[in-house]
Amino acid sequence: MKILIVMDPGIIVPPKGYGGHERLVAMFAEAYKRQGHEVHLLVTPGSYIKGCIIHPFGKEGFPPQKKDALKTILYAWRFLFKHYKDFDLVHNFGRLAYLAPLFGRPIHKIMTYGREINNRNIRWTGHFGSKNLTFTACSENLLSRVNAPGNWKVVYNAVEFEKYELQEMLPALAPLIFLGRLEKIKGCHTAIKVALATGNKLIIAGNISPLDEEQAYFKAEIEPLIDGDIIRYVGQVDDDQKNEWLGKAKALLFPITWNEPFGIVMVEAMACGTPVIAFEMGSVSEVIDEGITGFKVNDFDEMVEAVNRVKELDRIKCRQYAKKRFDTAIIASAYLELTRPQKKAVIVTTGQPAANPRVVKEYEALKQQNYQVKVLYTYSAEWSYRVDEEKFKTGKLVKRDFVLIGGNPYNQRISYFFSRALFKVISIVVRIMPFRLFKEITLARSSFYLWLKTKKYKANVYIAHYLGALPAAMRASSKYGAAIVFDAEDFHRGEEPYYPNQITNVIEIEDHFLPLVNLITTASPLISNAYQKLYPGKEVITINNVFSKNFLQPVSVNGSGRKELKLFWFSQNIGPNRGLEGIIDAFNCLDEDVSLTLLGNIRNKKYVSQLLERSKHPEKIRLLKPVNPEQIFKVASAFDIGLAAEIPYCRNRDICLTNKIFTYLLAGNCVLVSDTTAQKEFIKNYPAVGALYKHDDVSDLCRVIKYYHDNRDQLDNCKRESSELAKQTLNWETESTKLINIIDSLVANV
Repeated sequence: MKILIVMDPGIIVPPKGYGGHERLVAMFAEAYKRQGHEVHLLVTPGSYIKGCIIHPFGKEGFPPQKKDALKTILYAWRFLFKHYKDFDLVHNFGRLAYLAPLFGRPIHKIMTYGREINNRNIRWTGHFGSKNLTFTACSENLLSRVNAPGNWKVVYNAVEFEKYELQEMLPALAPLIFLGRLEKIKGCHTAIKVALATGNKLIIAGNISPLDEEQAYFKAEIEPLIDGDIIRYVGQVDDDQKNEWLGKAKALLFPITWNEPFGIVMVEAMACGTPVIAFEMGSVSEVIDEGITGFKVNDFDEMVEAVNRVKELDRIKCRQYAKKRFDTAIIASAYLELTRPQKKAVIVTTGQPAANPRVVKEYEALKQQNYQVKVLYTYSAEWSYRVDEEKFKTGKLVKRDFVLIGGNPYNQRISYFFSRALFKVISIVVRIMPFRLFKEITLARSSFYLWLKTKKYKANVYIAHYLGALPAAMRASSKYGAAIVFDAEDFHRGEEPYYPNQITNVIEIEDHFLPLVNLITTASPLISNAYQKLYPGKEVITINNVFSKNFLQPVSVNGSGRKELKLFWFSQNIGPNRGLEGIIDAFNCLDEDVSLTLLGNIRNKKYVSQLLERSKHPEKIRLLKPVNPEQIFKVASAFDIGLAAEIPYCRNRDICLTNKIFTYLLAGNCVLVSDTTAQKEFIKNYPAVGALYKHDDVSDLCRVIKYYHDNRDQLDNCKRESSELAKQTLNWETESTKLINIIDSLVANV
């Protein structure tokens, strides 16, 4: 492939000093060359990269003169108009205007943004055609701050890992480091306070901003605290010095107070094996793998706590993880992958992302494999709506990939009203005219709207979550000749019915559609067995409802030195048919120092009040509201025992495995499970993580809790085994590989 890289003139490539984008241009030119491509650069005169062909334009000098901008644009137009047929790809790091002569032409074009994106500049490209034009942003957070048209992808910035040395072992008194421009939004003053609060030395490296207000900030808040010993300023550093200072540090502090598009110094630190402790703003949540390459924190106190935990991190693993994600060769390949035809996937669900972590996990796994993914979802609960909106706002979820169907009661009230009205009307009509189409619509409030909208999204594969989404996904897959997957987290015909003839309707719809799907995935081995017996010719696989190893929490073990035994239970809602009455009754039997925490949404206040009245020790029971799904692991890690108190009031509940079990494993909890058939099998396969109790025998649960209260060493062993099982086996890294392999196979064969 012949590649042309374009960069604004002004700084030579590679840069002698300052030049962030110019440094990236040089790295990618060398990476493309190493991968066997012929590389040309349209850059500042005086630039040189071995093995590449330089086409100089403009002149050296930064910042460039505004009067020269038009000249450089006209030169770039003439060059590209004359030579565009000589190239297979034009990768532009400069002005978008340079690409104007190519907008309507079939040559592949990549326009990369590493700083704030101007919507106005991008909108006018649509008037000229944008064939084979891909826009890239250096982080999801950056992209989330605009509503720009066009084909957008996120490709992270890169670091040349071979230029950084791993410092595996450090002395106990190794310092912390702050590296960056010394301006207030970078947070150097906070880094100093954290160092002093934790008794650590701090190295400060970076240039002092020439702006008057930043000079005043340095003199007032930084300079007076520099003593040359505890707080040391080493000035601006070059690449060799950066490698030296970062490698010597136990952690890089990154206490930013602005939405930085991509803090590349974080990756440079990781390349030395130095973990990063950062305020969770900007791209931080995307760059740091929690508990592996560093810690994401929200405030000063959490940063202090994280500094004290940094010794838990493995510096070798820190570098390994970062290299797999941000090495120049990896990112260069990601750019070139954009020139190839991309597979498309549509996930259809009658729930919301926050209320269905499995949807989000599948979405992220497919995105990592370069699928274009759309998630069609519907409103279901206020708390999950708030969580999702916050994630869209911060870029943790890419809003353009998620399409709300059927409205909501906040900013799409009319659509929401009509979807509810239609659902109620059809629910009445179906009793008189039991047509299958009406039965499909009554599966969920949004089923009809999904049926209308899903067909507008062409894809290679459709994945339906919940039965109410299956008819919509099935019709879309038929229209486009695509693969279709039904993801059965529950055994639907075995659920407790909420309305007359529900199970009869479910059976009719499953028997009509499931023989036609390419694959059924389930969330427990016993649900897989049940569907396999119903449809013996159909491929059914189990994808456990596990979570990423990134959420693995440090195990808290204290042996016999700890007094209080802390019990924990959580779900989306605190309500009946969840075994809570049995937990309370067992709690009443205990004289020991035991506390109980229940986390979930309270929809039925009367039920919760009755539950507390049932307890002899209500003062020892704490109620928590639902939290962001990513936070539940940290919340759970504060407890000793996680309870999975399912009761087999219907067949589905007897054979399903809830995701709370896998949450407890990652949190390092001892796991107590009731004796449903699925949970019996689980504890039989993994006996070291906890114990089984009889759901209808209060004394049995009381006995098990008392055993762990009295045998703290055994409790700690269970907690260690839970953590190890999540780390080695029951994690999303393992399950997602299984899922992606089979979806790739389906797409290839359809």
